[in-house]
Amino acid sequence: MGGYSASSANVNFAFDLALQAARDLHTLSGVVTSKQSARSTEAGKAKDDWEGGHRDTFDSKMSTEGTDASTISGALVTLANLFASKWAEARGEQDRINFARYVEHEKDDDGWGENVVEFFAGEDDYGEPPANPPVPSAPDYAATRAPVHPEFENR
Repeated sequence: MGGYSASSANVNFAFDLALQAARDLHTLSGVVTSKQSARSTEAGKAKDDWEGGHRDTFDSKMSTEGTDASTISGALVTLANLFASKWAEARGEQDRINFARYVEHEKDDDGWGENVVEFFAGEDDYGEPPANPPVPSAPDYAATRAPVHPEFENR
């Protein structure tokens, strides 16, 4: 993201899809963990009577599988959090663009009398541009802020 102004193009980001992807990835992480846990439970029942080299090989492969499943599950959550983080960055940037368009609209809408008063008293204080919203969190990854001045988003 970079500088913004009233003439900046809209941020090209699928806001709703990003948060849905984060939710789906988080859910998939839970499925991987759940399936691995069920598999491990069943494996425990299957190996009770085993001894020797095949048992050692089986235990080793089950341990590796558990580690792999944990790694994959963690990576899915990390990716979900990245989608949420990028959503917050993009939403903040789009909101700053919307804010700049709002301020420009308000200034353009001033009458000559208001311009004279503002020449001596100073321009209206529109405040600071909005900061990035908080990053949505798991497992819901719900939007943490509605768009700021959404009426200016598609101008």
